Amino acid sequence: MRFFAIALGVFRILLAMAMAVLGLPLAILILIVSCGVPHLTAYLGQRGVFLWSWLTRRLLGIRVRVIGTPPPSGSFAICNHVSHFDILVLTGYYPTSLIAKKEILRWPLIGQLAWMIGTVFVDRSDRDKTAGVAAMMQNYLQAGVTVTLFPEGTCGDGKAILPFKRSLFSVPADLAIPTYPVVIRYPNESAAWSDDTPFALHMFRLLCKPRQDAVLAFGEPIPPGLERKELAFATQAKVEELFTQIRPKDE
Repeated sequence: MRFFAIALGVFRILLAMAMAVLGLPLAILILIVSCGVPHLTAYLGQRGVFLWSWLTRRLLGIRVRVIGTPPPSGSFAICNHVSHFDILVLTGYYPTSLIAKKEILRWPLIGQLAWMIGTVFVDRSDRDKTAGVAAMMQNYLQAGVTVTLFPEGTCGDGKAILPFKRSLFSVPADLAIPTYPVVIRYPNESAAWSDDTPFALHMFRLLCKPRQDAVLAFGEPIPPGLERKELAFATQAKVEELFTQIRPKDE
């Protein structure tokens, strides 16, 4: 039984490598057409990788149950962060760019996908760059590009929502736009990743399983009008409420 699981994992790694190679021409085309303009790269990339993400997710055995309606184009969304698979799950259901830690660039397949959709990478060791990240987020949103933020700043254990980092909530507060809560849950707790486990090892263990189930839930938007801190607290409360309401089928 273990032999077949390992064989499945190896086979899926080869599939992931093949999808990464197939995605390179798309990435080059997006860069050429957008002329390197960040918000245009993001806009085209979001739509270009939609089918690519959906197909890759299916090939890797990730099955998603969706609750609610995804946010419209040009929205600011926030989502809890649990696993390497989060990006594939999100980008396969609605076009979005992400705000994510710069370390993701080193992740095989996921790093390529993140770049293709115009992800804004955050250096969490340098708080002086927060203003630049906020400015790029504003440019994206004003250009009609959807942006999804992982406000926990790291992967959680999948059992609860971590405290939100509040600095980037200034963007939707200043633009006076709604904030859309999004929640991901996995019935299999092994999907959650911590920095204690090497990326490659954790990914391989997940790919050895016959399938990974996930629940993707979209909540009602929080209307504009709140200041940064108030908005962060209100959004966290909304996400925690949505998190407790949804139950993966295996629980």
